[in-house]
Amino acid sequence: MVIFNMQRLLDALQKRWPGHEGLPIFMRGVAAALVLFVVTPQSLEAMADRYRYPLGDISQAELLERHEVFKRNYDAYEVTAGIDGLPADLEVKILFGTWCHDSEREVPRMLKLLAVSGVKAENISLIALDIRKEEPEGRAKALGVKYTPTFIFFSDGNEQARIIEHPSKGFKEDLSALFSPAK
Repeated sequence: MVIFNMQRLLDALQKRWPGHEGLPIFMRGVAAALVLFVVTPQSLEAMADRYRYPLGDISQAELLERHEVFKRNYDAYEVTAGIDGLPADLEVKILFGTWCHDSEREVPRMLKLLAVSGVKAENISLIALDIRKEEPEGRAKALGVKYTPTFIFFSDGNEQARIIEHPSKGFKEDLSALFSPAK
């Protein structure tokens, strides 16, 4: 945000154009004030509208409809085969931000991989966070989320694993290793 100091502006104008006191300087001040009080609020409103983002629960359909980059990345990600050996009762909580570039890339990949792997849509919770990693129900804080996206996997009501921001090798490889029978 620009901090506007009228006296500094007037002093600078007086040095630049000595002898132009009174009305011309007054008019320049009025013009500067108009810019600040008329144009700036409209610009801030336009910026606020551009950066609005959902908070809390959001469906996969709503995410892909409202956020083009998520849809584009979902469609572009190719999955040839799902993950074998996932628990039948697997529940996944995905805490992310629609404003987050890592979320834009990784959430669509995870959603497509889970779909191809046969994880039921009702077992996947998408929880949208604000830039402070918070949402109205406080689940991010309760789950200790510090980075977005965070993928938390539950089975039998207990947390089994989590992937934070991005997989180390790839989602398929990481999940296969996490849920292999040897675990």
